[in-house]
Amino acid sequence: MNIKRLGLFLLIILLVSLNNSIYALDEKDYNDTNYLKNSTEQINISLKDIELEQKNVEISDDYDKFAILTFNVINTSLEPLELSQIKYQFYQDNKLQDTFINKNQNIYGFLGKLNSGESKIIKICVSLDNMKEPIVLLINNDVGIYKYHIKQTINIS
Repeated sequence: MNIKRLGLFLLIILLVSLNNSIYALDEKDYNDTNYLKNSTEQINISLKDIELEQKNVEISDDYDKFAILTFNVINTSLEPLELSQIKYQFYQDNKLQDTFINKNQNIYGFLGKLNSGESKIIKICVSLDNMKEPIVLLINNDVGIYKYHIKQTINIS
């Protein structure tokens, strides 16, 4: 009887210590590529179209060139995805570019909610310094269970 209790006690101690070591993993210090791949399983973003425009746009600065980028966004996770929580920035020649909406053309950026498996066409207007240099898209999501950082270079010429 005492041997069974001792065995059960040691088994419980072993399970508790294994459980604690699993949760002690700090995801910021873990650089295994499989872990990073799994952390981006919530979203699949692909560029569908680029339209270049050369006309005056008045936002924070005056621009005479901009691109309308069309993306297909798919929620590949089991959880809902709130698109407005995704932070995105565009750079051209290491300079942050302004983004803006255009209600007349139904261009609203990352707006709305996607349930599991749903997709949506997203359009974003991006100011350009020139129409030859590629632009770099940085996407960050630090909210919810899925946290990811995506960097994509887009050739516009």
